[in-house]
Amino acid sequence: MQKALNFGKVPYKELKDTVFKHLGMKNDKVILGPKVGEDGAIISIGSKVLVISTDPITGATKNVGWLSVHINANDIASFGVKPSWYLCSILLPKNSRKKLISEIMSEIDRACKELGIAVIGGHSEVSAGLNRSIVFGTMIGEAKKTGYVTSSGTKPGDKIILTKSIGLEGTSILANDFYDVLKNKIDNQILKRGRDFIQHISVVNEALIAMKVGGVSAMHDLTEGGLLNGLWETAEASKTGIKIFEEKISVKEETKKICKALGIDFLGLLSSGALMICCKPDKAFQILSALENRNIYASIIGETTSLEEGRFMIRDNGKRIKINPLAQDEIYKVLGD
Repeated sequence: MQKALNFGKVPYKELKDTVFKHLGMKNDKVILGPKVGEDGAIISIGSKVLVISTDPITGATKNVGWLSVHINANDIASFGVKPSWYLCSILLPKNSRKKLISEIMSEIDRACKELGIAVIGGHSEVSAGLNRSIVFGTMIGEAKKTGYVTSSGTKPGDKIILTKSIGLEGTSILANDFYDVLKNKIDNQILKRGRDFIQHISVVNEALIAMKVGGVSAMHDLTEGGLLNGLWETAEASKTGIKIFEEKISVKEETKKICKALGIDFLGLLSSGALMICCKPDKAFQILSALENRNIYASIIGETTSLEEGRFMIRDNGKRIKINPLAQDEIYKVLGD
């Protein structure tokens, strides 16, 4: 009997064995198609390219419209490209009221206006078998043929910069959806601040700032599986090793306390809002300075190495732990069915 898949992303082995073997017709305009570690496609259109990404919001019950715009915009920005056009399909559970679709669309409208994005189409319906609203978003950006980067672009010796703090998205979801569980374990002000992390999940600004400075070889938005998965995906896409120092990783106190209360590891928690930037060593401090000038905290947390050197993180106690893809994001350990 085949083992059932876990909640969350389909594991990489299953992607290779099933999904990647069924990709329809080949098309000469596809510069970048489905690949482990890449969060979008690149299509050649004349002298420019379209960068396209799609992601659903399934692990949250609140702010799903807001999250959909930002999660998909982040994927486009991680290619170094400004997101411009958004489409979405909104699936509502049975007995939903008009107010619910209005709230979701208001969140989408507000997030798109803040980022300068146009909503250009989509679909909405009430669907059977759902216990929460699900939003499937698709984002499109446009760039010159030399105006983007991919996750596979990093080379040994590149510095790895991390912006803001890990676990921002996951912390916000947990503080919202598990408030009744956490309110007797954690100070209410900590929970309130944790809920507000949703306001900081965009990485569009930092991605475009880094691209303007130059020297960027790859970027990755830290979504499912958090920092650990993002590190592995980038290294796998580029066929490099990776060396990270735990002491350099920024983690908010709210994230630490909420994760401890729920018994999960923040290193593998949904981390939209934190951007991993791989860059040439001589550009690292220029990028840090440019980000600091825009009040965006960032730090160098390690570097890429040769594949033979392996992929590992050096913990605060000096112990090395191997970086592997996670079976599922830590958030699904508490979300359940």
